[in-house]
Amino acid sequence: MMTDLSPPQIRGMTGLELAAGLFAKCSDQLATQLKITLTSAAKDSGALPFSVGINGDVYGGMRAPLEVGTRQVDIAYVNPSAMVAMAYRGKGYYKQKMELRVLGCFPSWDRIALVVRKDLGVKSLADIVRRKIPLQVSTRLSGVDNGTYFTIATILGFYGFSFEQIKKWGGQVQECTRPFVAERMNAIKKRTLTAIFDEGVSTDGGWLDLALANGYEIIAIEPVIVKKLEAMGYSRALLPKKRFKQLNQDILTIDYSGWALVTHKWLPNNIAYAAIQTIDERKKSIPVDDDRPLNMKNLCHSTDKCPLRVPLHPGAARYYREKGYLE
Repeated sequence: MMTDLSPPQIRGMTGLELAAGLFAKCSDQLATQLKITLTSAAKDSGALPFSVGINGDVYGGMRAPLEVGTRQVDIAYVNPSAMVAMAYRGKGYYKQKMELRVLGCFPSWDRIALVVRKDLGVKSLADIVRRKIPLQVSTRLSGVDNGTYFTIATILGFYGFSFEQIKKWGGQVQECTRPFVAERMNAIKKRTLTAIFDEGVSTDGGWLDLALANGYEIIAIEPVIVKKLEAMGYSRALLPKKRFKQLNQDILTIDYSGWALVTHKWLPNNIAYAAIQTIDERKKSIPVDDDRPLNMKNLCHSTDKCPLRVPLHPGAARYYREKGYLE
């Protein structure tokens, strides 16, 4: 089929279609760090360079907002959306305000859960500090670039202790790559862990459901600590008893929801517009961390699963409005 595209455009389009098709068919065999970079040849002076970075040591985790904010990457995923708010405000991990904008927020309902074995008699993290309990605690991989580890370490810090202090008290810290690794799940069943501090709580039959069924309980984050976290960019949330039937009441914690598709304020409006147009056209083939198909209205409205924490890019907002997704 004949096309009006130039030969370089034809080759570029073919390469991108090939990469997308191969990953869809062979993703269990291929690496997951994605970097797509369009650069200008000498004869293409004036053409706009463009880069998308997803996952990996640089383009994932807490570094992603930095990469976007400093224009090393034009578009990236950031999970949870609280990290976008933190970078936008220049708080916590981020030492200066990042000029970020959101193209949309993909659905992913999640919460931080601080869980202890009931026989410890712990009703607050402050009890752990006061009693210097040598916890056998399971959490995520260490390192400040891991958003989950950073978040939990920050919470512990507000209570006046750390994972290193737990070790000094005689405890042990199990670091997991994912919330549902077999090592953790087996330890919960055997009750050899005394605490689990993590996110990834939305899955039915996941680690939190297993823990609640095996003699563990969730401890709340005190309102005064939640306020400190809110000042950084997190938002208060509840672990609801209607979802977790073993609970007698809702438990106060912080939100860990949303896969924000983030860009910077300098991205041209027509590029941002086209990005959302492309998502809309291909939404049936885009996987989401949710039990419902992708709904374009949810991408541009702040919801429990898709919290918008910074302004929409004006180019994206224009597309949403034109299509009736945004008033």
